[in-house]
Amino acid sequence: MYKISRILFTCLIFIFSSISSAENTKGHEINLSTSEAHKHIDINSADIETLSLLKGVGMKKAEAIIKYRNMYGKFVLVEDLLNVNGIGEKILKQNKSKLTI
Repeated sequence: MYKISRILFTCLIFIFSSISSAENTKGHEINLSTSEAHKHIDINSADIETLSLLKGVGMKKAEAIIKYRNMYGKFVLVEDLLNVNGIGEKILKQNKSKLTI
């Protein structure tokens, strides 16, 4: 009887530690996703797909940003995006906190 109780107790500990481990992993994945969402986009090196994810910026405006960057060189200030055809104050304001040089 003692041996069966001990085996049962060991199994319960194993089950609860597995559940606890799974919950910790799940929470870690959520935190990782959240931190990914808070990354800044470098407008001097971002590709077209990344730029197109910005609010109000689709593939055409992302292409215009890259074309401007290729023609005139790197942006000095985030506000220099206003020089790109199709990028106005509204789009800049919506995305400014996510952008970096």
